[in-house]
Amino acid sequence: MTSRLVAAFSVLLCWLSAATAAERSADISLIPWPASVEPDGGSFTLEPETQLIYEGDARVRAVAHYFGELMERTRGLRPVIVQGSAQQAPKRSVVFALGGSGGPEAYRLEVSSKLVQVTAPDARGLFNGAVTLWQLASLQSTTVPEVRIPGVRISDEPRMRWRGLLLDSSSQHQSVAFIKRYIDSMALHKLNVLHWHLADDQAWRLQIPKYPKLTGGLSSYSADDVREIVQHAAIRNVTVVPGLEMPGHATAAVTAYPSLRAADAPVSGTNLYNIEEETFAFFDAVIAQVAALFPGEYIHVGAGDVSKDQWKQSTSVQARMRELGIVNEARLQRYFFERISALTQKHKRRIVGWDSIFGGGVPNDSIIMTARGLDGALGAVASGYEVIVSSGSLLSFNRAQSAAMNERVKAGEVLSLGDVYRFDPAPAALSAQDRARLIGVQGNVWTSTDGNEEDVESMTFPRAAALAEIGWAQSSQLRWPDFQSRMVAMLGRYSRMGVRYSDAAFRAMAFKRGQSGDRISIELAKQMPLGEIRYTVNGTEPTAKSPVYTDVFEVPRTTVIRAAVFYNGEPLSRTTAIDVSSDIAGGAL
Repeated sequence: MTSRLVAAFSVLLCWLSAATAAERSADISLIPWPASVEPDGGSFTLEPETQLIYEGDARVRAVAHYFGELMERTRGLRPVIVQGSAQQAPKRSVVFALGGSGGPEAYRLEVSSKLVQVTAPDARGLFNGAVTLWQLASLQSTTVPEVRIPGVRISDEPRMRWRGLLLDSSSQHQSVAFIKRYIDSMALHKLNVLHWHLADDQAWRLQIPKYPKLTGGLSSYSADDVREIVQHAAIRNVTVVPGLEMPGHATAAVTAYPSLRAADAPVSGTNLYNIEEETFAFFDAVIAQVAALFPGEYIHVGAGDVSKDQWKQSTSVQARMRELGIVNEARLQRYFFERISALTQKHKRRIVGWDSIFGGGVPNDSIIMTARGLDGALGAVASGYEVIVSSGSLLSFNRAQSAAMNERVKAGEVLSLGDVYRFDPAPAALSAQDRARLIGVQGNVWTSTDGNEEDVESMTFPRAAALAEIGWAQSSQLRWPDFQSRMVAMLGRYSRMGVRYSDAAFRAMAFKRGQSGDRISIELAKQMPLGEIRYTVNGTEPTAKSPVYTDVFEVPRTTVIRAAVFYNGEPLSRTTAIDVSSDIAGGAL
């Protein structure tokens, strides 16, 4: 099935790309779309004998090896890697070298019939250039003796410096091997921040030597685990930002150490920390361990909105407030973050937190991460903060991706690939000053205790591709119809790289459109205008010769409809099976 899907994607891409050839070259299918693309005619042929020349130190060599590994996995070619210089490179070589101007992630890529040159002022930009070159070389996903790369000149740089995914490992523990694979998949999209959510009500997953009971006997991450993940991420140009939670969502911590609890007695649900000196000594040890394991400059302190009722009702908290001269719970939260800020500064780290930290108590160089989209961002921007734009409704990847029957969702609960793409985190209508403070965008993969690693992956991809483009490309470059055609090639790459992605954007959906006695009127639909829906009503699997859906049709209530999307005789998705009696007779799917 996978090979048939890959073949279909490649054929479909050629057809769709032709439709947009006047605007963007048919054989340049890149995600995210670069800042400047100039087709140059001709092509470069990459063969097993082609030399990958790196000019520079171990960082440049690592980028050349990364490109070679990608080519071997997706096209079956592994060119020779040698140290050298651009000036002395033989014809028909690929050269990676540091140089040029721009930001740390900027790069320049030039492909001619004689030479390919990837240059960047920083190794991070060089890595991005290698990803772009690989995408140019993987338009098709077949193993071949040689690969043609189209002639092109690309100058590129992201508009946002934080292009991230939150991975919730508190509710659901993931293996070290999975997280490394997840980071690999992020790198294919030039996503550069993994916000690793490690502590919440459900569980505390990071081992802290001074507080061994924190993890509660559950699966957790040792110092060695963290170092392995962080080191792997650095090679993939991904920064890992540890995510904690405070002053609420403290149930796991206060269950292990009740003296940290705000409430006078144990309570179910979420919990608040108290404000005793013992609590801040606890966070001093936690932040010290976090700073020792995560070399990046940021610590995400959470600060998700929670009720302050436990503070109001706690006799010990109220007594402590009177002792400190704190008049209300809002000022108490400010005090809490003033203390936490002193600890993060002590360990030379910057705070990132959700909207609640905007209430004060954090340094001016803290970064606000808003869960309220642009509505939440603009107030913080006006106050001079740098802001990472997220959205509880439009960038939460735990939401269903379609209304296909297997997802069992209600109207308004779907977050489709198109919904993510149409979310612009820094619209051109804003002033240049405001846009400059909108430094990032983040999608959030919240997990559940009954989930698994494959669910996490399919929740993320392909919506992460849309996230990558809206965080990288300028608003003027965002074109949903064009993105759809480029997405087809990306799905082929996913298949070759073993990325377990969702095909929801391509799957058939069914809706009830009327009823007359025991006969039900059915409409079939799909999210993206690719291919055609073919269906059966006799219980058999749809094929390329099955009837093509054209309009609403009637079937007996006892019918089982099977529908799939095809293009040029090949399936683009799995089959959607609809038992009209149990699945759709009572309403829409």
